[in-house]
Amino acid sequence: MTLALDYRPAMVNREGIGRYVRELVRGMVFARKDPPIKLFAGTLRPSAYTRDQLGLQGSATQIYRPRVPTRLFRRWLRFRGMGIDEWLGGACVYHQTQWSPLEVRKAAEVSTIFDCIYSLDAQGGPMPGFLPPAAAQRMLEQAQALADRSARILVPSEFVAREVETCLGADPAKVRVIPLGCDHLPPPSKPPEYLPHGVPFLITAARIDRRKNHVLALRVFERLVALGYPHSWVVVGPLGYGYEDFVHALRHSPARHRVRMLRSVEDGDLASLLAAADLLLWPSRQEGFGLPPLEAMANGTPVVTSRNSSLTEICGSAALLVDTDDESGFVEACRKLIEDPEFSRRQVEEGYEHATRFTWRETARRTLAVYQELEQELETGPKT
Repeated sequence: MTLALDYRPAMVNREGIGRYVRELVRGMVFARKDPPIKLFAGTLRPSAYTRDQLGLQGSATQIYRPRVPTRLFRRWLRFRGMGIDEWLGGACVYHQTQWSPLEVRKAAEVSTIFDCIYSLDAQGGPMPGFLPPAAAQRMLEQAQALADRSARILVPSEFVAREVETCLGADPAKVRVIPLGCDHLPPPSKPPEYLPHGVPFLITAARIDRRKNHVLALRVFERLVALGYPHSWVVVGPLGYGYEDFVHALRHSPARHRVRMLRSVEDGDLASLLAAADLLLWPSRQEGFGLPPLEAMANGTPVVTSRNSSLTEICGSAALLVDTDDESGFVEACRKLIEDPEFSRRQVEEGYEHATRFTWRETARRTLAVYQELEQELETGPKT
């Protein structure tokens, strides 16, 4: 079976979608030696990773990387009357890994849909403001089209499985739940030198946007400071839609001198930061999966997060779960972890054990099984 995969996010994206594509392919390369997987990685932006950092050293995996903007490459393919599968020299299965896909002509399509959050701002009535409405509507339409034509739809949680069936009208028979892994970060070494030494800190690792709820997290931190805790707060993540709300609140915050914002860090530095923090504060309003809580657990850090969407399903009792807008609840959960070392230790142990269940090799194994199921169906016809 010849496989091809949209590898663009792996080359340039340091967030969840990039990690997913990098680690999925790394796991598949480990599990499947022949034939090589064809990876389409055409972008104008330079790669943020070397082949060694991608985990592809020593493999025969082929990376096809035309250095042109995607929109121009898409037009060129249409002009030539080709699909991306044909341009790659043919494939039995082509895996779409993002909601802005290239056209496929002959291969069976498998798509990964991480969430349907865009559907909230694309509908009429009250909108949460997670995305600009026009962009949300465009994403919804593209996701619906992708779901319609995909032979299999991979989702990271049962929550998203229900969402794609409800919001995208996907056929439940095509949907497969395959959780992500969290063992991708290198072992932590020591905290990066840009952190103050000897100062305890909380950490929030997420894109700064309205959905991630940084403004509430700031209010929680301000109350902890007012109660006399010596902690700093490290906020790791790029700026996203609506980030101005947080920046404005931070500018006027009495605790602003204790907040350190890091727009981007290397994967190894993130592991070190997570390992050194007293806790991860993560009051997100909605998630399709939620990697940072599991990453924190894998690095021995207790987690305080929201009781909503997929987070309850993915984190379970290994995290302290608080209603999304319960500011006092988040404060008390943080205080419990800070003030009770024995309780914090138990949470760390439970979290670490919980995180070991989420591995990229298992994600790759289950994804390869979907490809094989689809190949068999193409050869013999669908099961009745």
